[in-house]
Amino acid sequence: HSMNQFFYTLSFCLKHFSYLFVLALPLITLEFAVSYLVLQLDLNENMSNDLIIESIQPVAIQLAVLGIVSMVLSIAFYGAMMVAFEALTSNQDLSINQAYLMGLRKFFPLLWSSIAASIVYGLGLLLLVLPGFYLFARLGMYPAYIMFQNKRAFESLGLAWNDSDKEGTKLFLITSVFIGLQLVIGLIFGFLAIDTNMVAILVLALVKYFTLIPLFYLFYSLYKSLHPNNI
Repeated sequence: HSMNQFFYTLSFCLKHFSYLFVLALPLITLEFAVSYLVLQLDLNENMSNDLIIESIQPVAIQLAVLGIVSMVLSIAFYGAMMVAFEALTSNQDLSINQAYLMGLRKFFPLLWSSIAASIVYGLGLLLLVLPGFYLFARLGMYPAYIMFQNKRAFESLGLAWNDSDKEGTKLFLITSVFIGLQLVIGLIFGFLAIDTNMVAILVLALVKYFTLIPLFYLFYSLYKSLHPNNI
């Protein structure tokens, strides 16, 4: 059953590839731009603090602006994915801008819940990696409750946890595949010491969103199967 769900998720993402790619494109571009600016600074651990500050100053404003825009959009993206999946599933017209705007309208609940989920997930990863994947899998539906039911941050996490109870193992397996892929590719690049190469940075950004989107489609489809009338 997990395999069916896995292939169904992939086929949905391939069918709507161009739309979903354009949805992720602003974030891929921003992450690439931030990495590019940081790499251009050529910082290393032997530099004194004064020298580091001196190096950063010329691009500090650009970095700050890109960093803030990237953070805001990456939070809105979780909401945008949910409304985009719903529009694609029910054949409604929804522009990329509209999807992001809908996510931005729910910015603060999405922000607090993603910070809380990240802390829990991070602690799980520190324990032994796999508990992190399990916690991520159990909490992953939270943007759906925020976008479709106007729930608040912690309420959405609680509902996601309770509602994913029966599907916990299946979600855990599929989450482990997608997030594991991100981590493995990151580790390989780090090991080969090409993680500062611009092509590698672009590949890592693409891998991140190409795994995140199918994973959140899986969370969306579980939410929809549990709450068909609450969309």
